[in-house]
Amino acid sequence: MKYLSMLFLVLIVSCNKADTNITPPKKPQQLPQENIALLVDNSLSMIAKDFEPNRITVIKNVIKNIIDQKKENQAFSIVVFAKNSYILCPLTKDKNQLLSAINNLDAGIMQLHPGTVFSNVILNGIRSISKESGNKSMILFSDGKESTKSYPLEIAVQDAIKNNIKINTVMITPKDFTIMPISIDSKGEFQYQKLKAEPIDTIQLKKISIETGGTFKLFYTKNAIQKFNFSQLLSEKGNSNIKKIPSKISDGKLNKIYREIEMSNDSLAVIFNR
Repeated sequence: MKYLSMLFLVLIVSCNKADTNITPPKKPQQLPQENIALLVDNSLSMIAKDFEPNRITVIKNVIKNIIDQKKENQAFSIVVFAKNSYILCPLTKDKNQLLSAINNLDAGIMQLHPGTVFSNVILNGIRSISKESGNKSMILFSDGKESTKSYPLEIAVQDAIKNNIKINTVMITPKDFTIMPISIDSKGEFQYQKLKAEPIDTIQLKKISIETGGTFKLFYTKNAIQKFNFSQLLSEKGNSNIKKIPSKISDGKLNKIYREIEMSNDSLAVIFNR
């Protein structure tokens, strides 16, 4: 009996020692927050029918796929633009809120000022994500270059660099012919004309990406843009030699520009949220 008691004591001590050597389960590694502003061209040319049914609808479907496949650590804002811009959806992780905004993505085509300006939308995109912690980037979707002027583009690009925001640019354009809106009939419907496509100028969008460390993508067909790989785009390494050039504008003047853009957002909210 004495031996049995000793054996029992040894077993208890051994079990206690074994328990202390158990390695606690590792906590899942938390991924850094990714804040991504989606900047979407709402100029009139985006209703051209050379990308069936039209360019803006094709881009809407691409962005829906991006949101459907979003990860838990990814938050998006959506900004539409022509000559001016509007934050259609503030930064959020909420899929339903984002998808609802995407359904209204082309509302700006008849509401925003005619033309295409990149500086305004880049600054508005910066406003939507700059105060967040984690990684920050933008994807600018467009079908061409700037057609009019607003704030100097270098101001917007340098402020993106200052805020460690890389800008990826995605351009869609037909290779052979365009089907552009040329007029509106008495019923308020657009009339279209098939024209030979002119060589596209990619210099501006490429420059935006190169200077901010992003990448540039060019798609000539609907089938090609439908294969757009969002995850691959985020993982690609752009230019690592980013130059932080002293701003040509004072902080006071830059803050004034941001206030002007904020006031524009407030006034456009009345139109977009009817």
